[in-house]
Amino acid sequence: MCELHLYWCPRCRTRWQKRKRLASCEGREQASKCPESLCMYVGNPKRPRREECEKCACVMETVEGFSEGLFFIQNSRLDC
Repeated sequence: MCELHLYWCPRCRTRWQKRKRLASCEGREQASKCPESLCMYVGNPKRPRREECEKCACVMETVEGFSEGLFFIQNSRLDC
């Protein structure tokens, strides 16, 4: 049996679900999924958990890295 957790990204409004394998699934292969009839939804499907999706997290990481790079370039010019 697996738990299905529902999530949504507040930035791009994408919705997705993550599976969490329970102890009863440990004997099966890691790549195999439980049949839908053996899965249990966790939480309220109308109010999924808020979490940043992988794409938005990657974009924000890139933007933050770029802005830090600009900060260091500007400070190094001031030191000259």
